[in-house]
Amino acid sequence: MTLIVVTGAGGFIGSHLVRRLAREGHRVRGVDLVRPHYEPTAADEFVIADLRDAARAADAVAGADTVFALAANMGGIGWTHTAPAEILHDNLLISANTVEACRAAGVRTTVYSSSACVYPGSLQREPHAAPLAEEPVFPAEPDMEYGWEKLTTEILCRAYRQSHGTDIKIARLHAIYGPVGTFDGPRAKSLSMLCGKIARLPGTEGEIEVWGDGTQTRSYCYIDDCVEGLVRLSRSEVDEPVNLGSEERVDIATLVERIAEVAGKKVRCAFAPDRPVGPRGRSSDNTRCRRLLGWAPGTSLADGLARTYPWIEAQVKAGAGSLDG
Repeated sequence: MTLIVVTGAGGFIGSHLVRRLAREGHRVRGVDLVRPHYEPTAADEFVIADLRDAARAADAVAGADTVFALAANMGGIGWTHTAPAEILHDNLLISANTVEACRAAGVRTTVYSSSACVYPGSLQREPHAAPLAEEPVFPAEPDMEYGWEKLTTEILCRAYRQSHGTDIKIARLHAIYGPVGTFDGPRAKSLSMLCGKIARLPGTEGEIEVWGDGTQTRSYCYIDDCVEGLVRLSRSEVDEPVNLGSEERVDIATLVERIAEVAGKKVRCAFAPDRPVGPRGRSSDNTRCRRLLGWAPGTSLADGLARTYPWIEAQVKAGAGSLDG
């Protein structure tokens, strides 16, 4: 039986991907600095390894047929503004070490998880900016140090493909959300953070702080769609970056209303326009995804929230701890 390695297997996307692969009967090795926080891992083996160390990266992928390279020092906008040097330093080492380790080990296919943060800020300055297609990433103007590292590693992956014939797929992930993920602290992403704030409101109404003025827009991709896309990409002949995101755009003020409706609460927004909000408008263009994979993310925001909010609410009621740090 061939071995599949998932780095970042202790994190949100990685833990979901491991469960999917295990259900399909694959032998899976999970790799991360920590085990999953909310549920036991479904991996056949779980290796605690710091991939900033090249030797540990080599050990982590040894014997693998396929590697999903998800490991990264990451978080929400609160974290990217708190630790830009740490993020850039750590992720450059993790990515370069993983790509080289896969080449040296003769891994058949590597799937690198890039991000919509590689896209130029000039394309995202209005709430209703056009959906982001894969081609216009130059002139480069990515989103903070996190985006610069992702774009740099995309260039590295392309160079390894050209120079070494390495089969490296690139998935550009757009705002992934769902159950079993961080919902508080600086590492939480916006949708999950808002769910957590609403879940903590006592009674059936109250006020929460919302960063920005509420007009900024995003498209949120449900975790099952993300995992499906990663698996499809790994089994394809695709050799160019592919968006994995939703095309359903929502402004943040409306998102709060949608979450409040699921929660059965009346929520007032205390907007904080002085806090960082990132791009004013970001959504995914899935034309290439449909053409190359014969599929595209299709879970509606309504369905995704109906699955995500109850899980976060249950965690809040149970007093689940934060993943700050």
